[in-house]
Amino acid sequence: MLDLKKIREQFPILKEQVNGKPLVYFDNAATSQKPLSVINAITNYYSSMNANIHRGIHSLAETATVAFEETRKSCQQFINANSTDEIIFTRGTTEAINLVASSFGEVLLEGDEVIISTMEHHSNIVPWQMLCQKTGATLKVVPISDEGEFLFDEYKQLLSKRTKIVAITYASNALGTINPIEDIIDQAHQVGAKVLIDAAQAASHLPIDVQSQDIDFLAVSGHKMYGLSLIHI
Repeated sequence: MLDLKKIREQFPILKEQVNGKPLVYFDNAATSQKPLSVINAITNYYSSMNANIHRGIHSLAETATVAFEETRKSCQQFINANSTDEIIFTRGTTEAINLVASSFGEVLLEGDEVIISTMEHHSNIVPWQMLCQKTGATLKVVPISDEGEFLFDEYKQLLSKRTKIVAITYASNALGTINPIEDIIDQAHQVGAKVLIDAAQAASHLPIDVQSQDIDFLAVSGHKMYGLSLIHI
């Protein structure tokens, strides 16, 4: 049995009251509250080791750099990346997706194709719209059913040898739909396309294994699961 009282005690903000009643917070899909362990870790950093990482050889800089890289290892293990070199820290999923669009996206040529779905967050729509406008590539959108489900047969029909990247959410922030990303990735790879998975809503609830799931790019918002943010490449 979960001891809800002990769990609440880990989150200082839950001692606050709203309208004279204990705070109940249901907006974790937007951002999660931070437990005391995370708050203490941040406080400890600024009170005992604050320094520019990778840019100094003095004691504080070396201590901060080691702590920073240990965090990269934790992220690698969390998503089962092959190497810490595959972990890139960003300020959130939006920046992560924009980073992929503005880097990998540079290979797109006029006539190439990008595929997204109707259920995507704007963060996984606008960067691809802008990229297609810039390069002359075509943006294709997979429709969804009246029940809010990804229409897989329509997706397969949209794929072609001109498809260069498929950018799909693992779990919809608006609908709660969980997409069959393994099948989506397999079909994309069959035509030589790369896949970006927006796992902002999924990483805190569903297992992520970028190796076994064969994910090319994974964008995750750490702030939705008590911490910061990362992107896997």
